[in-house]
Amino acid sequence: MILYGRYRSPFTRRVAISLRLLGMEYEHRPLTAWTHLDDVRAVNPVGRIPALQLDSGEVLFDSGAILDYLDQIAGPERGLVPPREPERHEVLKVAACAMGALEKIVAALYEQTMHPPEKIHLPWIRHNEDQATSALAWLGAHYISPAVPRDKITQAEVTTVAMFDFARIVNPQLVREGRYANLDALIAHCDAFPEFAATLPVGEADKANPALPGSGQEGS
Repeated sequence: MILYGRYRSPFTRRVAISLRLLGMEYEHRPLTAWTHLDDVRAVNPVGRIPALQLDSGEVLFDSGAILDYLDQIAGPERGLVPPREPERHEVLKVAACAMGALEKIVAALYEQTMHPPEKIHLPWIRHNEDQATSALAWLGAHYISPAVPRDKITQAEVTTVAMFDFARIVNPQLVREGRYANLDALIAHCDAFPEFAATLPVGEADKANPALPGSGQEGS
């Protein structure tokens, strides 16, 4: 399999972590629509990352769809979303909250970086950051025991870590150390595992658009 997208994109990274946790080998091609739009469109006509090319040549789009496919291939006992209730909806709920926080962090980022200074709408930035803060507080309260065993990691932890590490890059004040102590502990715990450490978004700044430290928005 071939995974397209930089690890600085938390959407790409959560797919990469999942592939590694499931023991699925892949080739990584760190493309971004900002600098490799034609190449990205060659695998996804919309020009979006992540994209996952299967061994058959078929290409899957959108991290949610890719992750669903990977769980189906892995089987119910190995997938990162439990197959049965109530564990299934609990994992999906936490992952959805992390994704919601991520989308708001990206919206605030794009408002600051994609407009000239006189066009930036500060109330819109605050609105999105407030929503992200609410989601982060909920996640922090959820992870009162952040030392999740390696064999108990689910998509909830994968997505939360990918979101939080991205926030540390693009909006460090929003997630400054100590503000969400439980999440700080969760991220430190998970990033020590090789599947997370190997996908840390280090050294992937986008030279074509340095204001955006990676393709944060799914679709960029």
